Amino acid sequence: MSKFNAGYVTAAVVVLLSIIQIAPVKLNPWDCILGWIGSKLNGGKLEELQKQVRDMWISSHRQSILTFARECRANVGHDSEEWANVLNQCEDYELYCGKNQVANGVVKSNIAYIRALYQELSRDHRI
Repeated sequence: MSKFNAGYVTAAVVVLLSIIQIAPVKLNPWDCILGWIGSKLNGGKLEELQKQVRDMWISSHRQSILTFARECRANVGHDSEEWANVLNQCEDYELYCGKNQVANGVVKSNIAYIRALYQELSRDHRI
């Protein structure tokens, strides 16, 4: 008989939590419960994964900028789309580095070179 009552109590709790979730009140017990369970299951893995993604993002942008600058120094031509892409990457990279105090000395000088070259090519109508 106690198992029968425990089933009703469990069902009543589930229904009650669902009703609270549907109500216009900004209280969502399922999000709290599932968030707590997720944090216990994940531990520090999420933070580690976020750091890996940030590091990959920085590395990818850095490599793209350095490669583009090297190609420009080797007189490899680039179309306007490639220029727009690298200039956007430069801006994103600089904003990220400024916001997160990431050192970017070598990349900073290459970004300055890319921007100066872009201005020169634009003035001469070669882009």
